[in-house]
Amino acid sequence: MFVWSEAQARLLLGAPPALTSGSEADTPVQEGEQFCHQGFVGVPSREENTEAAEGSDERELWVGERLLDLGAGDGHVTQVLGGGAAHVDVTETSGVMRRRLREKGYRVLDAWKWAQEAGDTKYDVVTCLNLLDRCDTPRTLLSQIHAKLVPGGTLVVALVLPFNPYVETGTADNLPSEELGLTGSTLEEQVNSLASEVFPSLGYTLSRWTRLPYLCEGDLDQAFYWLSDVVLVFRKAAAQGEGDEDEYFHDALDTVKAEL
Repeated sequence: MFVWSEAQARLLLGAPPALTSGSEADTPVQEGEQFCHQGFVGVPSREENTEAAEGSDERELWVGERLLDLGAGDGHVTQVLGGGAAHVDVTETSGVMRRRLREKGYRVLDAWKWAQEAGDTKYDVVTCLNLLDRCDTPRTLLSQIHAKLVPGGTLVVALVLPFNPYVETGTADNLPSEELGLTGSTLEEQVNSLASEVFPSLGYTLSRWTRLPYLCEGDLDQAFYWLSDVVLVFRKAAAQGEGDEDEYFHDALDTVKAEL
């Protein structure tokens, strides 16, 4: 269960410009929603983010022209960002969920052939929420996403850490055929690996990240489990020679230790 409010999305995505303007101010962000971990070059402070969310006259969240949500489920989380995009595409393996997504007006692409079905379409934002640990070829997927993002586009990833991949279909042992390349055993070590090794090697630069609770269906011993879900926002790195922005950030391990 992944819960994400619009106020949280505004903070995590940096409170981008709104699609339309309104006469009333946004509802003030509550203290519990001021959750973005900072410490990276070019990332606004928590106070600056909060002031932007509270002082804006625009009511609607503007995400971009096109949004792609991979593994959208029933579309509940998709709706948070989907209202701020002009066009929304989704993928989902469940037939029941695909039907519900179509009923909500989303274009549903094939879960395995979405890149081909999308054709020449490029996306401003791609969300990949709690999917990489259920994916047989996670690095291939991230490379496909990179190719489908506009220059400087945004990738939002949610991942339960410590990483424990489990592929439900297509493999005999439920293990992925392709490793993500994550190192370390603790949450801190794995966040650092994602930020400094895995995603940079695939052409992404970390903008910001946060840690959220994730409720998972339990078993006979426990009704549900409370896990740590890490949400990371990446930017598609500019090709060599493009732009003049710094592509470096402070060590993520030092940052997460300071926050815990």
